[in-house]
Amino acid sequence: MKKIFLLTVVMLAALTMGLAAGGRRASTAVKDTLVYGQNLAPRGEFHPTVETSNFDREVVLLVFSRLVNLDASMNYVPDLAESYTFTPDAKTLTFKLRQGVKWTDGRPFTAEDVAFTYETLAHGKFVRGNSEFSTKLLGFQDYNTGKTAHVEGVKVIDPYTVSFTFQGPYRDALVEFVNQGVFAKHIWEKVPVEGWLDAVDLLRHPVGTGPYKLTEFVPDQYVRLVANEDYFKGAPKIKNFVLKVSNPDTRQVEILNGELDIARVASWKPNDLKPYTDAGIAFAEIPQIMAYYLVYNSTHPLLSDVTIRKAIYTAIDRDACIAAIEPGHAVTAGAPMQPSQPVYPKDLNKYPYSVDAAKALFAQAGWTDSNGDGVLDKGGQPLKLSLRYDNVDDTELAVLVQAQLKKAGIDLEIIGSDFNTVLSVLRSGTDPFELAFMGASYRPNPGSGGGLMWLSRYENAQERDLFNKALDSGTDAEAIANWGAWARFQNDQLPLPVIYIKSQGYAVNPRLVGYAPISVEWFPNVHTWYFK
Repeated sequence: MKKIFLLTVVMLAALTMGLAAGGRRASTAVKDTLVYGQNLAPRGEFHPTVETSNFDREVVLLVFSRLVNLDASMNYVPDLAESYTFTPDAKTLTFKLRQGVKWTDGRPFTAEDVAFTYETLAHGKFVRGNSEFSTKLLGFQDYNTGKTAHVEGVKVIDPYTVSFTFQGPYRDALVEFVNQGVFAKHIWEKVPVEGWLDAVDLLRHPVGTGPYKLTEFVPDQYVRLVANEDYFKGAPKIKNFVLKVSNPDTRQVEILNGELDIARVASWKPNDLKPYTDAGIAFAEIPQIMAYYLVYNSTHPLLSDVTIRKAIYTAIDRDACIAAIEPGHAVTAGAPMQPSQPVYPKDLNKYPYSVDAAKALFAQAGWTDSNGDGVLDKGGQPLKLSLRYDNVDDTELAVLVQAQLKKAGIDLEIIGSDFNTVLSVLRSGTDPFELAFMGASYRPNPGSGGGLMWLSRYENAQERDLFNKALDSGTDAEAIANWGAWARFQNDQLPLPVIYIKSQGYAVNPRLVGYAPISVEWFPNVHTWYFK
């Protein structure tokens, strides 16, 4: 009965949205629509510097272009920029821009758009707060406090040349231009920066320079885009691109039936992959891209104690978690940094799993099992904690960690909800929580995990100083030393310890040619993709 129900749901969804045409069962038809499965619905925040979820970002990457992208070898390659140069002291970065590029409303793209995009990141009322990049810009403080009308370090040299000057060396500045797309000044200068999140109509009807144009957004269901015929690299070969919310319970059926062309692989377990391989479905994998964190509420009286944080972390068998959930497709890490990064220290404490070692750490903090009931206690109070998690992707991990912590004497309640609910609790800064799981896709800079300390409400002047010094690295040698110091601090204090860093896998229609995602480039050269 359950299988019949799932098939019925899929068929109804396909009929309702008109997405079935060109599926694998109609292999002789001309297929001009790509359907991409999303785990969750986007919020509708389709703006390069406002979006905060990967589901909105997927839309943003198709609608907006960036100054530079990454190639398969992780080299920076020009996109909206024609070329770029860095001064020897790593303080000034200058971009020469493509000419003839148009926004989808027909207006020309110029250096004014670039300057406006990155200058507003430094505004004192920017709705997402000020990034590390913006605080590094020369003149940030004066602009941020309203003393100047523009950021001194952002210069429009001519209509197709723009430069960025920083207060000190900034070796990893190019990462920002990979992370953030450029948006139209003539659209967004009409809205006060503090009101951008309220400009719903503009957010949901974005004007970009990217390969696709958004034509329809149905909340909680799908986003439909059409090829931008004036795209500066050439009109996409696939005319329509649909991002459809796909229930994990029906996703595999949808892929096998041809209703989805690309969708995340929910599990790397051989038995879960077998239906795909039997049907000839292809796979794409981005290694070490998604970090799963154990988020401590560092303002909680118990979890503010680093000894307790170390005890809990030691009680989690992370290798067993990988073997059970992500076999062969995840790695552990001693700091919020990809171990594949050249600056990652090799001497970090691995905190090997040990129930005895965990109990010894708890005992140092005064927690022992005084009554023999299997639960640690102190002053007559049992050690009870709760953990928030995404009940779509993380249920198996939550149940496994609950069982592991029980062995160490922790009575852990697990509370599942959708990802956006978990994120909103953490983002609020005030909503109560104790522990949580949170995942984040890593950017190419070594400190991408450092920008996530807000998840655990962790504020520490030494950590910020070390992080900022690492950001200021001007040479490879300085970067190795500075990022190493920051990573060792993270490893010692564990404000946001890593459970594992996993690969992201996708099941792919074997008729699709050209799809090869890498790192943060989820749709590289999408305009060249086509169906056989």
